[in-house]
Amino acid sequence: MPLIHKKRIWWEPVPEATGYVVYVSKNEKMIDPADFSWENTPGIICKQVMGKAELIIPDEWPEFPSKPGTYHIAITSKDDAGNQSDPFLLSGLFKFIAPPSPSKAGVESLSVVRSESGLPSHAPMRRGEEIIRGGLEEVRNNKEVQNAYLRGE
Repeated sequence: MPLIHKKRIWWEPVPEATGYVVYVSKNEKMIDPADFSWENTPGIICKQVMGKAELIIPDEWPEFPSKPGTYHIAITSKDDAGNQSDPFLLSGLFKFIAPPSPSKAGVESLSVVRSESGLPSHAPMRRGEEIIRGGLEEVRNNKEVQNAYLRGE
């Protein structure tokens, strides 16, 4: 099973609210407060939320669109009579699809190379040794380092 990073949609709780409704649309104009029709807006999906002020996507809302892209979200407060507030609007980039696995892979043996000490060493280790030696030589030849630490030796 692929690793999919989840998203948390959250909002500030409203004391008078008994629940919330979260709406999502790919089209920003569909959730424009001037044209918003709550649950009756075609092309918008919604989720009732009770007892909390957050949703973990996709775990708690499997119907949330899985196609990658920017989605526009509207959150309303709902009271016990069913009245809903104007929507609080936000947008976010969502992607709940993992990339494909690599198409090829393998395990190979590396050829053994003799280091300057005569001991077997793999090529990547030898390159690391060369880098460290080069750094030591650079420090050893630096006059400031010699004066500060090596007392000019």
